[in-house]
Amino acid sequence: MSDASFMEFTFCFTPVTIPYFFSLLLLIRQGHLQTIILLMKCGADPSLIDGEGYNSVHLAVLYQHLPIIAYLIAKGQNIDAPDMNGMTPLMLSAQKIIGMEPTSFLLKLNPSINLADKIHQNTALHCAVSSGNINAVDLLLEAGSSLDVQNAKGETPLDLARQTRNRLITHILTSEADSRSGRNSRALKILQKYEILLVNLVCLSLLGGIGYILNLNTDSWLLKGTLFALVTAGSQLFTRRLVGPTSQKHLPAIIFMSSIFWMFMTWFFCFLPELAQATVQVPFMISVFLLLYYFYKTWRTDPGYIKCSEEEKKQTIISLAEAGCLDIRLFCTSCLVKKPLRSMHCHSCNACVAKFDQHCLWTGRCIGAGNHRYFVLFLFALVVMGHWMIYASSIFWVNECSSNLQKDGIGGFLTEIISCSPWVLYIFLLVCSLTVWSTLMLILQLYQVNKLSRYTDVRGT
Repeated sequence: MSDASFMEFTFCFTPVTIPYFFSLLLLIRQGHLQTIILLMKCGADPSLIDGEGYNSVHLAVLYQHLPIIAYLIAKGQNIDAPDMNGMTPLMLSAQKIIGMEPTSFLLKLNPSINLADKIHQNTALHCAVSSGNINAVDLLLEAGSSLDVQNAKGETPLDLARQTRNRLITHILTSEADSRSGRNSRALKILQKYEILLVNLVCLSLLGGIGYILNLNTDSWLLKGTLFALVTAGSQLFTRRLVGPTSQKHLPAIIFMSSIFWMFMTWFFCFLPELAQATVQVPFMISVFLLLYYFYKTWRTDPGYIKCSEEEKKQTIISLAEAGCLDIRLFCTSCLVKKPLRSMHCHSCNACVAKFDQHCLWTGRCIGAGNHRYFVLFLFALVVMGHWMIYASSIFWVNECSSNLQKDGIGGFLTEIISCSPWVLYIFLLVCSLTVWSTLMLILQLYQVNKLSRYTDVRGT
């Protein structure tokens, strides 16, 4: 008989009045998940309370045993069960445990965040504020905890923060209150409705405005510096006041597409007269079309997000726990799902991605099993387009600038390039930065694909 079978036989035939050191609540304190599973299979009741008024979930929270919390909730225990003071596990975590966990984990199990205890009528946010738990305050506000709920003394969380003289928490709560009140204004609702379009227009104007300022026909660097300062201040104000979290997440991708737009405009207005041959124009147009197409496919295609229903998540937790595999190697504590091979949790998208490669800022999307091939082709098209732009810039400077590299040297040639067309130099620098990034990334991707295919072949043989 194996050790596990012997333990199960022993527990199932032990009288109900088993010794205290074998009790379920003691095992929860010590974190022995496998023994807890055996006891529950043999009829142990996890809803029983100890001498301090805590049930099994409360104890698992207080001792920060996340796998035990997950297993108990999956087996049907109430996430909002009160202790003898009416405090839920979320309240206990916010008040007694400083840090992200287990508060962050509990919030993923869908607790009632605005419940109040029966003695002081404090919510979880009240508890976090009174104990100075900044991490819990941030998590509860992000989850949507109410700022207006009053306790038995008529105090809101902000009132408690001012009483405790915690300046940081007071600032966090005040900023959140201002943000929530601003969301109700009619003008802001209209801006939020067209936020993505507005951000695109502002980014286009910003990148174009920088090039326009550089290209001004004036020798006054004071004027250009003042205009740069105004543009920078305006962009910072717009980003902080009007750009929401969703648009901020996609901001690098919007800047990338705005850069591509101005590159194409530069080609059309500056380079087309110099390079009117079909042997140049046709390949460039094809590379632009492929770039936009594969960018769209990379952005639109599901990268491989792992999706499960609530019931499937509970069954996954139970099966992994009973198999002894409920750990971070196979289980994602953020998504509450089993990790497939080579998957990883993306904190930007807040989801697990199958065969996760990276979260690409320039596409605003994770790269995984579903869209990796489109991403590689997108990089290839960007490299081709970038080299065509570099070639066209060199032809433009040779034809339009009067300086000669051999005659004037590097210093004189660079000075002439800057004065000849600052706009072209500005676009050239944008092109070089994107081309260098895409070239290095493409080499890395091809190397990884080649290495993975060789590893797979070796394992197959």
